[in-house]
Amino acid sequence: MKFFDCNASFGTPMLRPVRFAETAQELLEEMDYHGISEALVYHARQRDDSPVVGNKILLNEIEGIERLHGTLAILPPQTDELEKLDTLMEKMRTKDVRAFWAFPSEHKYLMTRTALAPLYDLMVETNIPLFISVNQSCGGISGWYLIENILSGTPDLTLVVTEHGSWGHDRFFRPLIEKYDNLYLDVSRYELDGGIRDFCSRYGAKRLLFGTGFPAWNPGGPILTLAQADITTKECEMIASCNLEQILRKVKV
Repeated sequence: MKFFDCNASFGTPMLRPVRFAETAQELLEEMDYHGISEALVYHARQRDDSPVVGNKILLNEIEGIERLHGTLAILPPQTDELEKLDTLMEKMRTKDVRAFWAFPSEHKYLMTRTALAPLYDLMVETNIPLFISVNQSCGGISGWYLIENILSGTPDLTLVVTEHGSWGHDRFFRPLIEKYDNLYLDVSRYELDGGIRDFCSRYGAKRLLFGTGFPAWNPGGPILTLAQADITTKECEMIASCNLEQILRKVKV
């Protein structure tokens, strides 16, 4: 079965975990060890430093590595720190970038339409998915308030919520899954007993994406959880890679 990780990073984190990949090549070695074919990645400097710095580092590091697919971290356009939207889109075309990451807590900005309307509208127009960690960037109940605020303002946005936690956040996200058709969850911390099976039986497998959350967590955990979930082989394959591949094929950069 092919695994396409939607949530992995490399580079030296500000708070170092027990194990991490300092370079893109080290990340590939980690992926090979766990049998992961491809990964949608960001660099630690995009989160812990600044998107202005981190985006450049990421794109330079993964240049020519077909198995690693880059993402760009965003900031509110009003501060003029990132490129103008036309220039940003040109960079995405030339570097084959098809996703954004938001780290609002680390970079101190609001995820409202007041702050990000031009970017939200661009994402909807081009089907570019936005990734955000409900655990790292905005954890707990307040994090899900933020997710609903984002989607209520831009309901057609393709939003991928990662690392929602191992204590069973279904009461938070199931109402949102039912209301917003382009909301997806990664399974990096979906460790609830029978959670994946019950989710698939109720909503289908197409709204779940395989992610590891590396290096914050060991990739073996989500691999085992998905491989041993009581779901069909087709559903397992959809989550492991097919759903993410379909999302990225829809992107119009």
